Amino acid sequence: MTEQMLSPPRKNRRKGPDWLLHSLSVLSIAGWVAFVIALGITHMAAPEFNSGLVRYWGISIREYWHPELTPQLIYLLWWCCGISLFSLLLNRARLRRNDDRMRYNVLVLLSMSAALLAYIYHVA
Repeated sequence: MTEQMLSPPRKNRRKGPDWLLHSLSVLSIAGWVAFVIALGITHMAAPEFNSGLVRYWGISIREYWHPELTPQLIYLLWWCCGISLFSLLLNRARLRRNDDRMRYNVLVLLSMSAALLAYIYHVA
């Protein structure tokens, strides 16, 4: 027989979610709220849509990123990336038991905010 069969099963001393798991949930919610705010700022800071009707009527539109909102947007997106990276590292250190789970929503938040940052740096 192997040693695992002879030794008693390990006792799970965790009674439920502790302060660290609660803080991971709060960090995830804060990151997503910041990302939704960043999407709203992106809508206001992006250049206006230049359609054929606008060109036909000769309406003047803004064809550049808003100079006051764009730095705020970049700062907020970097903050989202930092929150999600910190949360991923904290979660990685915490994955020890069978009932612990990987927080994929934080990974999605990191990829979406990094992609939006790359787009802004490429276009603006």
